[in-house]
Amino acid sequence: FRNSERFGPHSFDFIFINDDKANYLQYYDLSLQLIHSNGLIAIDNTLWNERLLNENDTSIETIAIRQTNKLVKNDNRADIRFLRLGDGTTILQKKIKMVCLTKPVFIIHECFASVHISPDRHQLQYSFVRTVSNRTHHRAKRWTTSDMFHILIHYDASVTKLSKDEQNLIKEAVDAATGYWSNAIRPKYKLHDRIRLARQCPSRKMFIVENDYSIYYCSEKCLSETRCGDIIVPDEHLHQCHVCTKDKKCERIGSKGGGVDAEFILYVSAIETNRCEPVDTLATASFCQLESDQDRPIAGNINVCPRRLRGDHNSIDFDRLVSTIKHEILHTLVFSSGLFAFFRDSNGDPFTERDPATRWPKIYDEKLQVYTPSDKVLQQVVRKNWKTRSGTIDKITTMLVTPKVKAIVREHFGCPTLEGAELENQGSVGTALTHWEKRLFEHEIMTGTYTQESVISNLTLALLEDSGWYDVSYAFGKPLLWGRNLGCDFVKTSCKEWIDSKLEKKENPYPFCISSPKPNHSKRTCAYTHDKVVMCNLVEYADPIPAEYQIFDSLPNITDQNEIARFGGHVMLADYCPYNQELTYKNTNRDSRCYRSENQPSSRENYALEKFSSGSKCFDHGSIWEQYIDQCRRKRYIAPQAAGCYHFECISSKGFYINIGKDKYLCEYRGQNVTILSAEHDSVYAGTIICPDCQIICGSLDNFQCPSQPNFYPVQNIQQSNLRASVHNICKHLYKFNQLPMSDKTDQLHIKSHILLIFLIFSFSSKNILI
Repeated sequence: FRNSERFGPHSFDFIFINDDKANYLQYYDLSLQLIHSNGLIAIDNTLWNERLLNENDTSIETIAIRQTNKLVKNDNRADIRFLRLGDGTTILQKKIKMVCLTKPVFIIHECFASVHISPDRHQLQYSFVRTVSNRTHHRAKRWTTSDMFHILIHYDASVTKLSKDEQNLIKEAVDAATGYWSNAIRPKYKLHDRIRLARQCPSRKMFIVENDYSIYYCSEKCLSETRCGDIIVPDEHLHQCHVCTKDKKCERIGSKGGGVDAEFILYVSAIETNRCEPVDTLATASFCQLESDQDRPIAGNINVCPRRLRGDHNSIDFDRLVSTIKHEILHTLVFSSGLFAFFRDSNGDPFTERDPATRWPKIYDEKLQVYTPSDKVLQQVVRKNWKTRSGTIDKITTMLVTPKVKAIVREHFGCPTLEGAELENQGSVGTALTHWEKRLFEHEIMTGTYTQESVISNLTLALLEDSGWYDVSYAFGKPLLWGRNLGCDFVKTSCKEWIDSKLEKKENPYPFCISSPKPNHSKRTCAYTHDKVVMCNLVEYADPIPAEYQIFDSLPNITDQNEIARFGGHVMLADYCPYNQELTYKNTNRDSRCYRSENQPSSRENYALEKFSSGSKCFDHGSIWEQYIDQCRRKRYIAPQAAGCYHFECISSKGFYINIGKDKYLCEYRGQNVTILSAEHDSVYAGTIICPDCQIICGSLDNFQCPSQPNFYPVQNIQQSNLRASVHNICKHLYKFNQLPMSDKTDQLHIKSHILLIFLIFSFSSKNILI
């Protein structure tokens, strides 16, 4: 049973049945209890799907599982989501804000959502701090390259209430994230004085007092507490209370705090707020106040949801937490729909027209609760003839069109007519229009949900520069591989049109994917970078997905058109487009990135002799691997492995070696099928590896020369009988193995629908038969 306390109101428990020696009658009784308490059941399809399909199997265990499945399928309550993964595994799950699907043994990489809240116009204030220059005279001298962006980190009392380990985790992650931004960017104009934030007013009724710049005074009094996001700002960070009475007598009351000698204050809290309720929310963010000359944010709050830090097998790794905090910090600095109307051009002048009386942008959108930016910043673009399953539509997109962003995104996709960078169109307030579109920028750090390892690309750095507030160092940007050089057809059309056009040409629909929705066909494969194992995230939903996002006209083995309408990618923000995604292994902190040594499985669970290390890459399997155990008396399939992580060595002009167990296997050309036979850990392993392009594996090395590709690719398929003979010889050598030759019938013993019957027959006839 899974610990459900950390999921709060969205809690669920589950049973995972994957033990062929389990007492299924006990599981059946527990399953009934879970169904009636909104639980979750997952049945491992490796053995049981075949058994359940056999109508002649009337064993009491099989009947129990059938009855459980029947109860699951007939459950139509509104708060239950019935899902089937691409390999046919059935699960029952409560509806949550963003669906992240559970899978036996591993799950498609867990989604972490970002929630950003912009202060509305009743909360948004200018502070009293100014830049070196004033608004009507010359600009300040820019910083030199030796200067750093000084961010003061202030930890709220809520952080000290966490355990020591949790405190250390947050502080180390915040230090790493702020360290990155302190080096990558710096404000164009230095602040004139220490930061003292303005005290908040009880109402929007204020007086504006003009001297050489505007100061906002509260009507009658200031609030006793001033907030920044979820925390109360310390008094030492605040200015005096500025008030004007009804007779227009204006004065400053009380003393001002000492202030903060920095360019930005980051308030960090760990409060379980209502914005933490969705189970996928790791942290939230908000900017607080702007400096009074250039409108740059000078204070912000990130709140880490405490329950996401708790629990062993559900805890996130450090790299993921750092990435999330980098993301949230950027919301406080620039990436917010509430800040777009305050952007300035390269001369420091506002892109968006201002009200001369208030200095605020002229138009306020009451629905979105943000000031409306100029079309020099945001534009709506209509995509004509947007292809969906039910026909074509006019799709309205919102594009960020500032100069540097436009140039970067055109160059990235190889599309010279692209209007700008598309913003997210889905999700609630705090997600839509405040992130890059997930379908087009999947692993960019500023998309709306973390689904696999993300990068801060030059696109996001360009946004910082285009705000008019920061100088940036593009040396800190990392390559964004998703969608690169795929052209206007990719970036301007739906994923349905892209997938259809590729399949018509018999081409790979990369970066999207297709997998069989029927049982036993799910397949793990290598990412295009070969640095991780991935799996196509095509799933079946309980209900048809929205019509504009339906992708498939047909699917293998499915004739029901209503059923086809329920299939799509499991990431909603990616417009339900299916794509290959990282895996996270259940009940562990392991994921499928090859270069992380922490992902190394124990020898008992290392079914394909994998090696995770900084010198490892992913290699596709050419066949299902077999493992011979119990001194070669029993055999099991390593399914659905289909790919694995292995250490490699590059040999110039020769190719590269793949190290598997104690042996090395040479890859000389792309597509080569290398036969693997290895004895490790009292087992014998047999299978094949498909060699990838040498340039992908070794091409980044200095002075490395890949061997010339042959004019033809010799077929290196080893006959099943020869492979069996080789295994037999190894077993004979290791264990003085002396038994009858293995027959083809025994190949499939572990997955045939009559497994138990066959097992009994062969057990009686020969106790030495291989199983």
